[in-house]
Amino acid sequence: MPTDLGEKFSIDWRGDPPHMLDPDVPVWYRFLEIYGHLFNNLWYDVCVGGPFFTQEELRDPLKKMWYQNLAKRIDALAEVDKEIWIIEVSSDPGLRAIGQLSSYQILWNLDPRVIKPEKLILVAGTIETDMLTVAGSLSIQCYII
Repeated sequence: MPTDLGEKFSIDWRGDPPHMLDPDVPVWYRFLEIYGHLFNNLWYDVCVGGPFFTQEELRDPLKKMWYQNLAKRIDALAEVDKEIWIIEVSSDPGLRAIGQLSSYQILWNLDPRVIKPEKLILVAGTIETDMLTVAGSLSIQCYII
């Protein structure tokens, strides 16, 4: 299925990001206070992967719901001057976060909506040393906020 960026959000918006878990939201907003000025554009809950439907088929509410339920969802996607950041946010990430980011990158590259090199970003409240080692070996940049 084609990537669906969804709604673009203002960097200053401080509502509840769609599908972001409650414990992760304060971590995300601390990150935005420090690094948000780098962002030219920001999207939440970006759909990648999932079943393929034409735009005409997506007019059917059941097919659209099917796509949205099966697509994988990037917590945040940020466009900076020379890159696109694929961002996973977790107050206390485990290996699952690493797998999610790696999967999102593969699915994003099937249908990128912003043609810039992508960077994988893990935003965390706390993180174990092993996680930093694994993330670093996979070129995932970690921000502990």
